[in-house]
Amino acid sequence: MLSIGKTLKAIGYGIMTIMTGKRWVMSFLGLLLATQATAAELRINQIQFVGSHNSYKQAMSWHWATLLGWLDADTAQTLDYEHASLAAQLDLGMRVLEIDVFYDPQSATFPVGHVQLIDMNSHCSPLRACLEQVRRWSDAHPSHIPIWIMFNAKDQPIPRLPEPTPFDARAFDSMDAVLESHWGDRMIRAADISGRQWPTLESSRGKVLFLLDEGDAKQALYDTGQPRPMFMNLPEDDPRAAVMVINDPLAEGERIRRLITAGFMVRTRADADTREARSNDTTRRDAAFASGAQAVSTDYYVPAAHFDSSYVVRLPTVARCNPVSAQAPCEVSE
Repeated sequence: MLSIGKTLKAIGYGIMTIMTGKRWVMSFLGLLLATQATAAELRINQIQFVGSHNSYKQAMSWHWATLLGWLDADTAQTLDYEHASLAAQLDLGMRVLEIDVFYDPQSATFPVGHVQLIDMNSHCSPLRACLEQVRRWSDAHPSHIPIWIMFNAKDQPIPRLPEPTPFDARAFDSMDAVLESHWGDRMIRAADISGRQWPTLESSRGKVLFLLDEGDAKQALYDTGQPRPMFMNLPEDDPRAAVMVINDPLAEGERIRRLITAGFMVRTRADADTREARSNDTTRRDAAFASGAQAVSTDYYVPAAHFDSSYVVRLPTVARCNPVSAQAPCEVSE
């Protein structure tokens, strides 16, 4: 039989054990809640994800590829890539899409393609069809992280090929109307981003961010001073600048890192013109991820078997915490 002293000692030990256990549980719950709070406050510029370059592109038709190969083998080599459908890419985790559009004023449509006449095979055309495909996928996956959709307005004359219609103010107004009609209710708008204060990831799920990837002349046409659906690739000293396109992470990795630290969002490229895939060179890919650019585009989100190469650009998950702008603890899920 225990003495009274031993009994009291045992009771005291038990109480201490319970309290210690309780403190551990409370500490654990506190840490869990803090992690959840941090995750809830994670902003869209604090993640990193992968997407595709010229996302609509199917392989060139055999006759054009053969003819171009005879006339200019180097150029033919740079165009020797193709993509899965937009929905298939989104299923694979791509969250950056790039769409090249031409302008047809007679039908007020925007044909989708890469090079007039010779490289126009596309998974979707006109632009409305592409937007509808992405919208259907988004409606079926309403909690997805924001999808970037970038646009090139194609009107460059190329010798011996049909001359495209130049983009003018009317063309951009018409393009805006198409974007608004399909995504007006679920758009991250440049007008809502003040001082690069980005919305939280949780509040941005199911939405898109549109970006016009063009130089000074077309940007001047688009920049009317009024709110528009597409972000512009403005100079970094412009107070409205928020999203930048910097394609070469090897030459400009430090600049990208500086911009990310300053709150910008950046798209860069892990490969170009099939070079990295042909040589299985991951140097540019690694530099792109290390730069902190939120959006990393590639032609090879699946291994480049076309060139007997294992080159591929993927993350372990759809998105990860940004290596430059995110703070621990951090977790991204989709």
